[in-house]
Amino acid sequence: MIAVQTVVDRMKSVLDAEGSDRYLFDQDFKPAINSAIDWLVAVFNGAFSDKKLSEEDLRELVKTTIWQANSFSRINFDETALGYKVWTILGVFPEPTTYPEAVAPALSTPEESVFRSDLSFVDSQWSAKRLTIEEWNGNRGNIFTAGNETLLNSLKSYAYLGHGGYESSNYNAGGEEIQIRPNVPGQFVAVAILKNPSKIDVISDDIELPAPILDLLFQKALNFIAYKQGDKTSLFAVTAADISTLVKLMV
Repeated sequence: MIAVQTVVDRMKSVLDAEGSDRYLFDQDFKPAINSAIDWLVAVFNGAFSDKKLSEEDLRELVKTTIWQANSFSRINFDETALGYKVWTILGVFPEPTTYPEAVAPALSTPEESVFRSDLSFVDSQWSAKRLTIEEWNGNRGNIFTAGNETLLNSLKSYAYLGHGGYESSNYNAGGEEIQIRPNVPGQFVAVAILKNPSKIDVISDDIELPAPILDLLFQKALNFIAYKQGDKTSLFAVTAADISTLVKLMV
């Protein structure tokens, strides 16, 4: 975590604005820092896709949650119930052991999936493999691939299909869903997710990013202040140099 106050103090020092009202938190520092957070998310995405960093480098944002799948073996990640936005899915674990132990209740509607904030993940012997749409529709009968519906005993292997929308006039799941196969209708599923770092609101907040990247965050926030002053910099472009700098700070 990085204290917002630390970033603001460093920015004031560089801007030679200590003790003055030339720059204000709500009008200047907060939007600059929030824009820097958005930019850093894009840089992390680039590092992840290049396999130069793993999501574990943001372990403060890794959350393992328990959901009850709907009757169609799908889960909608209700961010209102979660209380935060999901950055990406790290793992899907069917048939989890939970604490406390619980029995999945009947669903209110067939298309409803439920976030169980009262349950914690303990373990699972299953891990679902992510499939593409093409693989999902072509692998159902292939016993050598994850997610097939032929082997349903102890040799079964789970798979999941990434987010997609299935809404119709008769189906309202609340948003995009992932789907799990072999089917787990109404059953508990553990999902490890990477939480999107929250935007700051007040100067006493903490920034949900690792401390080693303080300098990079600070420099980019200053960059946004400079842009506001009219330096015409292209701010949201993510370059290989940016990714390289991030990787060096994280290792």
